[in-house]
Amino acid sequence: MPADIKRRLTREDWLAIAKKALVASGIDDVKIDRLARRMKVTRGSFYYHFADRKDLHAALLRDWEVRNGVEIAQVRDRWALDEPDLTEIAATWLRNDSGFLAFDMAVRMWARKSPSVARVVHRTDKAWVDLLTDLFCQSGYSDDEALVRARITYFHQIGYYALDVRETLEERLRLVPIYYAVLSGKPPPPALDEMLAGLKPRRAAR
Repeated sequence: MPADIKRRLTREDWLAIAKKALVASGIDDVKIDRLARRMKVTRGSFYYHFADRKDLHAALLRDWEVRNGVEIAQVRDRWALDEPDLTEIAATWLRNDSGFLAFDMAVRMWARKSPSVARVVHRTDKAWVDLLTDLFCQSGYSDDEALVRARITYFHQIGYYALDVRETLEERLRLVPIYYAVLSGKPPPPALDEMLAGLKPRRAAR
């Protein structure tokens, strides 16, 4: 009995293997035949969920864009309940899993080959920079300085994992208050310490 009859693969299964292929080898490797061979199923399983390869690519890009959009919306929602602060954005970035960060970089590499993908990436990057600009404007900076601080903060985040900085989680968390002060121009608030304390790995009891 074929594997795709034993357990019908879901749309999420196909997206998951497509993400792995994108991260490992780039968009040129995200092809129906190759994915089907890796999953040991027939092409019929794929066409149950997607019209064609272009449809799969669109779903991959939409997944990336929606993830970013949700994170931005969540920050704005929290800001509506409390005074806007860089802590909320730092928490979002620090909690991102390594799998998503690799996916993010793969999408950016894909954008270098595709103008339509590049437009989506630029639109999403602008949304993040707009969010940060709003924060720095509300912090009392002029429009120009708010924009420059927003760009530097966002470029810092993208560059952090684009350069594949090698450090332990403990070391990164230790440096966050210094990054906060440099990027925001303000001393770290107690909320930042509380957030970082929640991210520190717990040591096993002896």
